[in-house]
Amino acid sequence: MADVSFERDIKPLFTDDDIDHMEGFGVLLADHAWMSQPGNAKNVYEYITGEQEPRMPPGGPYWDDAKTKLLSDWIEGGYQP
Repeated sequence: MADVSFERDIKPLFTDDDIDHMEGFGVLLADHAWMSQPGNAKNVYEYITGEQEPRMPPGGPYWDDAKTKLLSDWIEGGYQP
């Protein structure tokens, strides 16, 4: 697994609409400090994969396996900035 960076690889996966919408719920998708908290990252991952409902983003399009794996690799790689 190559080093996965939040700024370079993860943050661009979220649309401006995703970021704006989720901020209203206290979910700071564009904030590395917030996203790098293990519980937050796990919850976001589970909503994206459909392990928790409602699946994100609401109504799709849902992330493909490559994007989901990138998020998983970033989490497993230690939440690199």
